[in-house]
Amino acid sequence: MNSQCPGGRAWHRPKAKGINYQMDKEGMKEVPSIMCNPTEIREIFINIINNALDAMPEGGSISFSTWDRGETVFISISDTGEGMSEDVKRNIFDPFFSTKTPVGTGLGMSTAYGMVVRHSGKIAVESEVGEGSTFTLQLPSTIKTVSPIATPKPEQQITDKNLNILVVDDEEEICKVLDQFLSKSGNKVKAVDNGADAMELINSEHFDLVLCDLAMPDVSGYDVIKAINGLGKRPKIGIITGWGEKIKPMGENIKVDFILKKPFDLSELYKHI
Repeated sequence: MNSQCPGGRAWHRPKAKGINYQMDKEGMKEVPSIMCNPTEIREIFINIINNALDAMPEGGSISFSTWDRGETVFISISDTGEGMSEDVKRNIFDPFFSTKTPVGTGLGMSTAYGMVVRHSGKIAVESEVGEGSTFTLQLPSTIKTVSPIATPKPEQQITDKNLNILVVDDEEEICKVLDQFLSKSGNKVKAVDNGADAMELINSEHFDLVLCDLAMPDVSGYDVIKAINGLGKRPKIGIITGWGEKIKPMGENIKVDFILKKPFDLSELYKHI
């Protein structure tokens, strides 16, 4: 582990606004190295620290600690911020969940969660209102021995569908989160941020499932869904939409299989799949 705080110039943002904060690294001890993608690990830290800075609008302290136990490295990041309610703690890693609406996308901590899981790790949060928050990461160290042949768990045999899935959403972060989540379960995923590219793909490749947003510029989700329904071999269609108003009728010749309104839980999506 590098004792230098990640993020570089990003942490000068509050100071530029006259907000004072402390970075406490006294708890950072020497630990074994971890096998990781450095860029993704850096992004995990950036998301957690940004979350901490947002929770300390009047300034405060962020403390870092590291230790190891057996074949696992632990990293703890604590802040002296506003803390979280039980409801916020339950939803903090869910995609689209944000306490900063309409400014925040709600994808920062969800993205961090996906990256930790992809590194075969765990992330947890402890927090109380007015008492700050502590995020603790567990990541396997390089001393961990890995069997070259892994026996799939029963639940993996059920959920690994090996489906060809197309994600269509004009919000790049949503495409990224869904791509990571669905690929993790053994599916082949393609994600595009506009309806025109989606039209090209559905006419040149076969997909088992298309997850499509509705409100997109130029070529809308309605246009994409209508085109899919005209295919000889029609994939399943799931609408993912953030529209507050009632979704307008599709028409007798336009069919969808399910609708998810943002924000939604990833487990809800997987039930449909």
